Amino acid sequence: MDSIEGCPDNRLMKLWTLITELSDQLNQNRDISAAVYQQAGGIKTQAIHTQTGFVLRRFNLDKPKDVYDAELERMNSAMTIENIALQHDNKQLNALIREYEQTLETLMNTFRNRANDVQERELALSREYESQLLARQEECDSHDLGSSTIVYESLGRISHVLRQLLRAHGGEPLVPDPPAASNLDGEPSQVPIALEAEDCEPWTTTLAAREPWTTSDVTGADHALDREIELARLEKENEELRRMLGIMPPHNPAEGQAERVRAESLSQRSDSI
Repeated sequence: MDSIEGCPDNRLMKLWTLITELSDQLNQNRDISAAVYQQAGGIKTQAIHTQTGFVLRRFNLDKPKDVYDAELERMNSAMTIENIALQHDNKQLNALIREYEQTLETLMNTFRNRANDVQERELALSREYESQLLARQEECDSHDLGSSTIVYESLGRISHVLRQLLRAHGGEPLVPDPPAASNLDGEPSQVPIALEAEDCEPWTTTLAAREPWTTSDVTGADHALDREIELARLEKENEELRRMLGIMPPHNPAEGQAERVRAESLSQRSDSI
């Protein structure tokens, strides 16, 4: 029984001893890896310095002084030659840069001149078009003014004629057109004479002088005759329409006599005119 109970304890002791040994081995491996990493960092730094060409004495302690000096002189001569080549390349690059700047300046001057020419041409075209538009607008304004003046004069004449027609239709006496005023030279004056406000307009004062056929006597007779003729024509058309529609009233001799008298009076008036 004691041997059976002692077996698990022995196994646990052996396991614990093995774990302790493994822990010690891991610690040693960690220390060794840290030392190797540090050594690798130093080697890397030395390699970087070696690649840059700076041969430091502290990295070449194993070489004799004459060998170190010869190697240093060789590297210095190589660096001198490389510096000379770099200076030559730098001069060439500076020359290329100056040439590029000159070419760029020439292009910019050409571009500025071209832009200035285009801008001046556009401004000249704009000024020319503006002057043409202003002249055209002035011409249109003058034409509109003349047209409106002509329209106003025509409206004045029409209003005067209509006023005379209304007076004739209402049985009122016609107002004669005023005579045209004359200057000292005997020529008709363009200045209108003051008329009655309700009968005449300023632009119709010289109507009789310009258009003698529009005087009160002629126009009154013409309008009265035209009115009577138009009434007779309308009555005739009305009778024709009634006859066509079958609504014509029975013939009245008195009405026929009145129509004949009216036709004779119209013919007499037209002959007298």
